[in-house]
Amino acid sequence: MQTSLLYLFTLCFAFFNCGDSTSEAQQPSTEKTQFRAATYNIRYDADADKQSGNGWDVRKGALSDVIRNHQFDVFGTQEGHANQLADLKGMLPGFDYVGYPYGGKGDLHNCATFYRTALFEVLDSGVFWFSETPDEPSIGWDATDRRICNWTKFKVKETGKEFFFFNVHFYWRLEVAKRESGPVLVRKVKEIAGEAPAICVGDFNSTVETSQIKAIKALLHDAYDRSKTPRQGVENTNLGGGVFQGEPKNRIDYIFLTPHFEVEDYKVISDVYNDNHYPSDHLPVTSLLTF
Repeated sequence: MQTSLLYLFTLCFAFFNCGDSTSEAQQPSTEKTQFRAATYNIRYDADADKQSGNGWDVRKGALSDVIRNHQFDVFGTQEGHANQLADLKGMLPGFDYVGYPYGGKGDLHNCATFYRTALFEVLDSGVFWFSETPDEPSIGWDATDRRICNWTKFKVKETGKEFFFFNVHFYWRLEVAKRESGPVLVRKVKEIAGEAPAICVGDFNSTVETSQIKAIKALLHDAYDRSKTPRQGVENTNLGGGVFQGEPKNRIDYIFLTPHFEVEDYKVISDVYNDNHYPSDHLPVTSLLTF
């Protein structure tokens, strides 16, 4: 009888001890890792650009070179058509993307988040619209087409840590839609990410002094302000619709993030090709993050 009880006790101890070990193994590592985040409005595949010599087929190689040469790990794109996203995936081995369409008739534009599959695992994803009804496909306020934020929940494979990545494209012309989109973004980031680490990138079509950017900065840090090292590159990021040369005129592309991330650097990339042409009418913004 004593032998049977001892055997039963040993089995129970082994079972519960294994359960504890499994639970501990599933906990995220306390070690930190680094990866490079970025935002890049890649300019849609416009017929007018083909006529001016700046069509997608001309500039896509240079654009993918920027991504490779500057070693992006996770980045949000705006405006890209389905054929452009397919081209980028083909030119960037080891990357996949999560995207969602938006825009006017036909919803040809996409907000797409590209990521290195060796570094990150997608746990969840979704979308919301910048409008009075953000959970439904809709046009907001005085805008003339749909604008969205697509979000992705990632796990860092090396450490098991999780974070949210929000990819944004605000409306570009009329002011009410831009102004009201800021509070919607803040509310939805809180709702979706809660207290979890979060990165929010995109083309906000808004300069830093506007109320919508101030609303976002009340919740999230601007990588521009948080870099441990001196900022690199030019200040401004936007050249103007369909303009591929010259000086960018304002800063409307941002990387925002929660305090969970340390910002090692901040760069606006102005690489050119083919007689000083930029690969897009926006310059990409990137930061190396420690997490």
